[in-house]
Parts: sequence; C-alpha cells; structure tokens
Amino acid sequence: MYYLVLDNNFTALTVNSIKKNMPDAVYKVIPMSQNRIQAALENSTEIAMVVVGGIVLNIKEGDLPPQEKLEKYHMAVSRQAVFHNHKKRQHYYAFLKQPLSLGTIDMSMFIINPAMWKDESDFSIKDKKLLYMPRYMNHRDDPIIEPCLGGFDIMEYSSLGQSASVLNYLTHLYSGKATPRETWACCFDLLLDYTDNLGDDEKAIVELLGNLTKKRVGKLRQIFL
Repeated sequence: MYYLVLDNNFTALTVNSIKKNMPDAVYKVIPMSQNRIQAALENSTEIAMVVVGGIVLNIKEGDLPPQEKLEKYHMAVSRQAVFHNHKKRQHYYAFLKQPLSLGTIDMSMFIINPAMWKDESDFSIKDKKLLYMPRYMNHRDDPIIEPCLGGFDIMEYSSLGQSASVLNYLTHLYSGKATPRETWACCFDLLLDYTDNLGDDEKAIVELLGNLTKKRVGKLRQIFL
C-alpha cells in the first residue's frame, strides 16, 4: 500500500506515525487540494491510502482489505457518521437534525484505485463503486458523542481507539478544544508520541488534548479492552 499525505500544519503527526508504526511503508507528502480525489490521481498510479495531515496511522497486517478486493472498486471509504449503521445509535443523528446518516463520505481518509478512473476529468464519486470500511478503520470524533452517548458507550468507543488503524481527530486539532466527554471518547493521549517537528502552536494543541485525556481517563479505559 502506498500512502499520500495531504499537507497541512499537522502533517508531522501523520509522518511520525508512519515512520514509527509502519517503517517499511512508502509515503509521499503532497499539497492540500480543494479536490482531494484529483490530487490523489495526479500523484499515484497505484492503489493508495490518502489521509489529511494530522491523522495518525497504525496499519497492521490484516487491517486493510485484500489487494484483489480493492482492485474491484474505485475507492474504499468510510462514512462521516461513525454510528450510521449502529442499531442502537443511528437514530441519534435524526434527533440532532444531522444529515450525516444519509450517507455523507469522510473525505479526510480514503483508499483510491487509479486504475478504475478512466475519465481523467471526472473526480466525482457519483456512480463509482465504493467499498465501505469497518468502523475500526477510522476512529474519529462524532457529533452524537457529546449530547447523546452514555458514559459506558463513550468508554466502550474509547477503548476501540486503542487498537484502531486510524486515529482521526482533525475537528479537535483544528479547534484546539474538546469537552470532557470528548476527551474520554477520543484517544488524544495516543497522539502524544508523534509530536516531533510540529510547530509550537500545533504541538501545544496536541499536548493540551492529550494531557486532558490522561488526566480524565487515566487507566480506566483499559478495563473495557
């Protein structure tokens, strides 16, 4: 698997995670583009995982769909709504009048197969064959965490982040903020190992969020593993 990192102020987090967790991985940092599919197709002719800078990767053997399966799809993607297909939690989006459950795709992380894209001017996902990745592939923030999830549900979701392939907390990195419930649900503390070469402001944000999670959660998360 080839990796393309869309450059921003938090790119060092992603690069450091690749170097530490996947030392044999081949990656390339490319400029952030308004059309991320176009950027990916212009920078790779082989199947590639595309991630926005700030996303931490820990791809282990068996995490990714097999190559022969990826070759049959234009893209492998995940939903913007983490719990869109969760029997007990998917209805919360309607309560909050969130359209995410209707199928919005998370374009901060996806796998693309350039061989399937025949029209060089077509960068739309409409009418494309999409493979949907499981929840553990994209452990991310979500709008229902703060107002809807109970304490046990939050800790259960947090525990899943311990072994997740992807830690995607861009919303909080950009804002520099998280509520107590969000610091329990998101494994910000796991980002602390990858702060080398971050700018001072960006490093301060990661350390703030990470240390809040350490303080509030401590070792409690381990009992859910």
